[in-house]
Amino acid sequence: MDQFSQKINSFFSRKKKNFSHFFVNVKDFIKEKFSTKGKKKAQTESDRNLVYSLAPTKIPRREQLRHLFKILNPKEKIILKLAFLVFLVSVFYLGFSFYQKHLILIPASGGTYIEGLVGYPQSINPLYSSSRDVDADLSRLIYSRLFDYDENGRLMPNLASTWKIEDGGKSYIISLREGVKWHNGEDLKIDDVIFTFNLIKNPEFRSSLRASLNGVEIERIDDHSVKFSLSEPYADFLSLLTFGIMPANIWENISPETASLSELNLKPIGSGPYKFESLIKSKGGEIKEYHLIANDDYYGPKPYIKEIIFKFFPDYVELVRALNGNEVDAASYIPDDLKKDLLAKHSLVMHSLRLPQINSIFFNQEKNKFLGDIKIRQALAFAIDRDYLFNEVLGESASRADGPIISPDFSYTPDGSFYNLDKDKAEQLLDESGFKRVDVSQDMIDNPEHSPELSAIIAYASSTQIAATGYWRVALKDKEYQVLALKLSVPENGRMDVAESLKKDWELIGVKTIIVPVALASLNAEIIAGHNFEALLYGQVVGTEPDVAPFWHSSQIGGQGLNLSGYNNAEVDTLLIEARQTADNINLRFSKYKKFQEIISKDLPVIFLYSPRYTYVQSKKVHGFNGTAINEPCDRFAGFSHWYLKTKKHLSW
Repeated sequence: MDQFSQKINSFFSRKKKNFSHFFVNVKDFIKEKFSTKGKKKAQTESDRNLVYSLAPTKIPRREQLRHLFKILNPKEKIILKLAFLVFLVSVFYLGFSFYQKHLILIPASGGTYIEGLVGYPQSINPLYSSSRDVDADLSRLIYSRLFDYDENGRLMPNLASTWKIEDGGKSYIISLREGVKWHNGEDLKIDDVIFTFNLIKNPEFRSSLRASLNGVEIERIDDHSVKFSLSEPYADFLSLLTFGIMPANIWENISPETASLSELNLKPIGSGPYKFESLIKSKGGEIKEYHLIANDDYYGPKPYIKEIIFKFFPDYVELVRALNGNEVDAASYIPDDLKKDLLAKHSLVMHSLRLPQINSIFFNQEKNKFLGDIKIRQALAFAIDRDYLFNEVLGESASRADGPIISPDFSYTPDGSFYNLDKDKAEQLLDESGFKRVDVSQDMIDNPEHSPELSAIIAYASSTQIAATGYWRVALKDKEYQVLALKLSVPENGRMDVAESLKKDWELIGVKTIIVPVALASLNAEIIAGHNFEALLYGQVVGTEPDVAPFWHSSQIGGQGLNLSGYNNAEVDTLLIEARQTADNINLRFSKYKKFQEIISKDLPVIFLYSPRYTYVQSKKVHGFNGTAINEPCDRFAGFSHWYLKTKKHLSW
């Protein structure tokens, strides 16, 4: 029985092993046939070996890169994906940064510019417009000139393409730019230049420019050139050719008697950057608005602004109100005393433009004999606190003037001629001139016993109705004691605050000063022409060119002459005439003006104080204004073609 059992167990044990081997073999077969893990591993290993065998440089080709993910393990795949993401972000960031850095705003065409002016247009005609600022403003944009002043106050050619000087400065040959058209589409010709010149010279037309062209003749050379012949050389002649050119075929049939009444004076045809579009009148007949549009045929830079509207106001108070109410984009001018009334100054730009004007103290040595002493004139100059004058009184409305010439090419200030504040020096000069210091108190006045000096002081104070107390200067002159005093005449529309500052400074050194306001109606006839002043605070428009002979040559003393101080120096007369006639040697010309300025600084017939500045106000939405100086108010439009209201984006590489 046991033996039988053992056989049975042995049989089943062998069968169990066989079945175990069978199931293992089945399991391995299924795993081999249906599992991909091994295949992938084998395939990956095979692909890897294939790639390396085909690429000795270990750099895969584009065809091989298609199999990249097949040969990377999971970790490598994650790293590659992250690297690619970083690359995309970096490219985006760099592109955005480049875009931001190189994207700029540039001027774009379009928009309407509105400017307010004080006054009303009457004659937008080059023959007459120079005498009225409003007319000159409109004429500047409508008419073209042979020469113009640029944004920095320098004379530049406009219609003139070339020019040359002959015969020692007595002949100027001007060639005309080609391709210029009138606003009606016709060509501007050299005959139009000749016609305009002859209109100005014709006394029947009564042009305000006629006097400036006395002694000048014109002749036609060819279809593009003319010759101006002068009776004597004049180096600054080109500055006289800044009048607008008029169309001959339109004006030739208009008589002198009807010229000022012609409709063309308000609806002109010119060749400038803008042309007349329309006007609007009030019920009273005054022009309320004047519309200009850009001239598409303009020969120069095409203006960005397509339309200009000028609005007119009776006074500057109304103009400021319009500016505050956003009725206008700009104000042609704002007086200093009204600047405080401007609202929202953060939205405005105040352009301070240099004017070719010098405000000075003119001394009349005939009316006040003490002013004939150079030491007294020097003492008055050294006593002026210019720092206070410019920082506290004038501010940004003026710049310092130390000489008679404004032109940057010819102005020259000799060493040591700056009369900066030096009170001790001023006191010393007065002592040397014989005027001694006397301090007067009320007790001294009340004392019945007066010294000769005090008696002279009390007598002068009584006659002029000023206080006798204070600091005086007294000298024994012509066997009697006389006080050092000065009457300073000031136009009513002038800077009374400047006069008060001068009075304070001069009285600190003992020079009693009486301010005499002068009515505008009597300024020219009684005060200037009559030479009826002791000292005059007055401004002269000397121009941007250096020719100052009308102001300092002895022939201009008295009458309507502009030599207000009566300055008479034979050497200066010679230098001024020679300089204005030196047209072909700028170095020689400068040397003569330099010598003139040295002499006048030494002689001190006047005290040069300041050059006023022109305040032009614009909204910040107006761009492109770069002016620094003007010869006259209308020159603020010198660079108008570059102004713009609209912008567009541009990628700058």
